[in-house]
Amino acid sequence: MLIIPIVRNSAGATIAYQAGLNVAEEVDDFEPLKIRGLILRQPFFGGTKRSESELRLMNNKVMPLCVTDMMWDLALPIGANRDHEYCNLFVGNAPKKLYKIKELGI
Repeated sequence: MLIIPIVRNSAGATIAYQAGLNVAEEVDDFEPLKIRGLILRQPFFGGTKRSESELRLMNNKVMPLCVTDMMWDLALPIGANRDHEYCNLFVGNAPKKLYKIKELGI
């Protein structure tokens, strides 16, 4: 048995989160591999509703809100908004899948 954690930061953490959701759905198909950790360092998530920190840092010199909006526009499927499952943790089946990750001890 091979036990590994999935560790990523920033946009990579967002990808690792999606990988974790997918593994949780198909966990038996990965035998003998066991994922036993999902470590997300500074993940890049969001939704259409602005968070307090987004509003407070709207004109940040390093990463203003218009830049993060452009990044999501480029990364999400055509026609999708920031309430897409790749961006927002709380839409679609993601909460159920996240609970499954917890149950599996990932």
